[in-house]
Amino acid sequence: MGATDAGPQDDWQRYPFRLVPGDPQLDFPAAEGMHHDYESDTWYLAGFLTADSGRRFAFITIFNRNRPGGEVVADFHTFALFDVDHGNYGSFTDYDMPPKNMEAGARPKLTCAEGHLDVRYDSSAGTTTWAACRDETGELVPYTYDYRAVGNDRDGAAMELRLHLTPSRPPVPVGGSTYHGKIIACMQDDTYSYFQTGMRMAGTLTWARGDGVIAESVTGDSGHIDRQWFPHYAGGGGTGGDPRGQAHEWHTISLDNGVDMSVWRQFDRRDGNALVPFTGITTTYADGTPSECVEDLEVVTTSYVRWPDEVRSLMRPPSKPRYLPERHTLRSAALDLELTGEPLVTAPAHALPIEYLEGPYRYWGTMRGTPVTGVALYEATLAMHRAWELIGGLATQAAACD
Repeated sequence: MGATDAGPQDDWQRYPFRLVPGDPQLDFPAAEGMHHDYESDTWYLAGFLTADSGRRFAFITIFNRNRPGGEVVADFHTFALFDVDHGNYGSFTDYDMPPKNMEAGARPKLTCAEGHLDVRYDSSAGTTTWAACRDETGELVPYTYDYRAVGNDRDGAAMELRLHLTPSRPPVPVGGSTYHGKIIACMQDDTYSYFQTGMRMAGTLTWARGDGVIAESVTGDSGHIDRQWFPHYAGGGGTGGDPRGQAHEWHTISLDNGVDMSVWRQFDRRDGNALVPFTGITTTYADGTPSECVEDLEVVTTSYVRWPDEVRSLMRPPSKPRYLPERHTLRSAALDLELTGEPLVTAPAHALPIEYLEGPYRYWGTMRGTPVTGVALYEATLAMHRAWELIGGLATQAAACD
């Protein structure tokens, strides 16, 4: 295990801040902005929200900037809301892809700043923004943001979420002091990644569903940011152009003992779904305990769920019946950790380039001998469709029924 070698805990609350000594790629606020020398840049924001009425919701937002070859524009944006109490969700994805965006007069839908966070996506549903706040003198307020997302669910119902976000914990490099935030991701060396949890959120949620308009004031303290920037196009740059040549499971779990953890598992689909780096857990602690990186992660999948055929990924599916991991138990001897996770929303599929399942989960188990519970937004792209994969999944389902 290794603790991150970032500076003193209180240093992170001021800009500029160097997360990893000797590596300017992880200097803040620039790490929050666009990295024009990298072909792919991803901004991710998610969290759990409680309304004044007591209703529980969750959300995700993805901005994905892609420049294959350095020039082609291949961007997309996703926004989703989850009604945790009723087990349903709405998801919206908008693309800016060739050949349509190469027509005369077309302009990029995604704009983003260098040097600080300011991203904007002009979609068919309106404009979604996520930007750093400034004080009365025009100076950036560290890690503090205003966010507004809009979209339409599959039934055409309008969704809108407005939040003001403030931090309670510093950013953490994925892999702590073992990897310093420079990992292998999507089969690409030298991918940068950090996350930040404990974002406090306050704002409004509106969802004009057919069964009645939801209009609520919402708050939450389990929000998190996840960032990656890739040397090459993330949708296949590490697999010779095959977007389904790799897959992953990823989630950030917030436990009730004050421990948050970023959990990664990555697979080479060209080699029998062999586990590949980076696979492991990076922790962060509410009391300021240095983060840890452990790579003895073990996961047992106990059920699979069928991909809903009505949700169409951008890339042509290899076959119709596709199954993705669902319930699971994860363990780490180094952390003395065992957690079981199950979905709060069934089969939350999103229309991304390939099969992409993500939604709210609840966890329970033990850590260092003490019972814990937690929540996460769990993400999986391991869509099983080959005969040997389906046989393995069927055997898992049969064992669960014994």
